[in-house]
Amino acid sequence: MKNQNTDTEKHSLPQRIYRFLGGAALGLFVVIIPISYASSIDWNLLQVSIASLLVISSGLLSSIWGEKFIDAVTRVLDSCGF
Repeated sequence: MKNQNTDTEKHSLPQRIYRFLGGAALGLFVVIIPISYASSIDWNLLQVSIASLLVISSGLLSSIWGEKFIDAVTRVLDSCGF
């Protein structure tokens, strides 16, 4: 009997793209949280690079691990009170 949630299971390209976009949106949400509490932020190249790296890596990790990654991030956000 084969487990449906194995890490080695191949997913279709549209499903991977959908997961990437969902993870990137979640990463963008994590980036926006500190911005919403600040009155004004003077963005420099380093901050923009770190924010972009966080969003892209969130999308990539979500496309690789899927719901496991998204559940882990939402549990962390829930424990912080967001």
